[in-house]
Amino acid sequence: MGITGNAVLDCIEHRSSTRQFDLTVEITAEQREAVLHAASRAPSAGAMMMYSIIDIREQATRDRLAVLCDNQPMISKAPWVLVFVVDYCKWIDLFEHVGCLTEEFATESGCAARPHPGLGDFGIAAQDAVIAAQNAAIAAEAVGLGTCYIGDIIENAEEVRDLLDLPEHTVPLSMLILGTPKKERPATPHPTVNLVMEERYRRADAPTMDAQVAEMDAMFRPHATEPGARVRDIYTRKHTSDFMAEMSRSMDLWLRNWLGKGW
Repeated sequence: MGITGNAVLDCIEHRSSTRQFDLTVEITAEQREAVLHAASRAPSAGAMMMYSIIDIREQATRDRLAVLCDNQPMISKAPWVLVFVVDYCKWIDLFEHVGCLTEEFATESGCAARPHPGLGDFGIAAQDAVIAAQNAAIAAEAVGLGTCYIGDIIENAEEVRDLLDLPEHTVPLSMLILGTPKKERPATPHPTVNLVMEERYRRADAPTMDAQVAEMDAMFRPHATEPGARVRDIYTRKHTSDFMAEMSRSMDLWLRNWLGKGW
């Protein structure tokens, strides 16, 4: 798209993930406030704010997260980390606090006691959390900070739970590392073939998939030496990886925790 003159669109267009930070430049209180405020302004189902943000600045915690999230030193070296937690615990606590979970309230209101959230609650709460995270990422870009998403925060569920004191009905769904970029990086191109579908979902036919493969290979060069190299790379490096197996194992535990079924 290039430069549009629209500050928001240009910020989105030119953002790229930052994995190296200039540690000689401190993050200011104003930058932190802008990022966290932008997160709080994200759309939220019923304005329930079904997420919590864990603001991590202690080096020891970042060091441990670097190990638990697939041994990525950039997490330890990032000066600021935000974990976006899908959180219904706070609502269960509030329901109990004002008496919603008592037999008397059930009789008066005609509502059955419901002490645990379900997967429907998880669906809308997860949307709340990731929208807030993306608001934070764009705000960070706008105030001169780089960010990188770390999806590996859902791995090693037991240890992450203990490290962050996460209670029942919570899932640490997304994490951002933030800091001043060490160097400018060009925006990463994103494929667009077979992305937008009109009116209904449509599975791609062979010509569309050929075009999709060609677009991905072109963006993957010089690594793509033969057609389909990018798709094969994703299959071997992501789809069949050990870390994805661990993510699936941990996500099963997180969802049990969400549903109040223990570990």
